Amino acid sequence: MANAKIGSHPSHGGAVVHNLDTVVGGNVQLSSSDSGKVFMCSQAAAVIVNLPKLSVDIAGWNARFVLKTAGSNDFTIFAWGLSAAGTGDSGATNDGDTLIVKNMATTDAGDATTTSKDGVFFDASATTVGDSIDIFTDGTNWYVTTFVADAAHTDDID
Repeated sequence: MANAKIGSHPSHGGAVVHNLDTVVGGNVQLSSSDSGKVFMCSQAAAVIVNLPKLSVDIAGWNARFVLKTAGSNDFTIFAWGLSAAGTGDSGATNDGDTLIVKNMATTDAGDATTTSKDGVFFDASATTVGDSIDIFTDGTNWYVTTFVADAAHTDDID
């Protein structure tokens, strides 16, 4: 029996790096063409990034967010259509409640996996340059893994 292919979205193989440190208006809407990119993040100003709209057409979409500049502002990544915490309708207007988040903190190996989340963020009160967030989709859910020095450096948003 062959494994069923669920997506074939192309990626850039991590070869494309973008700075998200001078975001006009503080908001960024990612698209299907951003798959495979590495985003260098700054907390010099509050930034909200929205993931592309979920669909089977983007199964395989992935990106990495790396904290380049720590600062006093949250750097937030939301599901498509959300600009603040809130579940929304999970479909027509936004993709709320679609993130499954696993926090991998070096100081708290027992941190839990959480489901049905709206987003994830680098926390302004405690971050370390090099902390990162990896995001992948199967077209139905966003799978998020955070790699941080301490559990307090990132959190999910409900």
